[in-house]
Amino acid sequence: MMKILVDAERCAGCRYCEMVCSFHHEGVFSPSLSRVTVIKEDGHGLDYPVLCRQCETCPSVEACPSEAFRKTDGGTVEVDEGLCTGCGACVEACTFDAVRLNGSRVIVCDQCNGSPACVEGCPTEALSFEESDEPPEHHGTVFEALMRRWGIGA
Repeated sequence: MMKILVDAERCAGCRYCEMVCSFHHEGVFSPSLSRVTVIKEDGHGLDYPVLCRQCETCPSVEACPSEAFRKTDGGTVEVDEGLCTGCGACVEACTFDAVRLNGSRVIVCDQCNGSPACVEGCPTEALSFEESDEPPEHHGTVFEALMRRWGIGA
């Protein structure tokens, strides 16, 4: 399946992906409306764009009581805003912190129908869109691995 992959070593934390995403989807530059959220660990200068990992078995799909949160035939997640009650069960269930609520509206990456604006706009090429069957990694695990490799940390 095609997925947005993150190369954390290349991420500069510029948050351009957030701006491009919110403008692409909402027509405004607003991190709160972006489907990408850059997590910053300032103590060690680490940054990581968090977005839906398109998990094969998606906990948010399973948790949605109204069946508004679902997988498409192509394997990406989508939210039917007409069915969504804004209960937040999908947010609580996501193990990657990639699903958010803006008011009662669910915000989640839909991969821009196969042409992700965040990937196209990333100035450091930290994001790529490619075929991958690899299990997704949590940003905390990635940060720990980078800190070990770079010899920094607690």
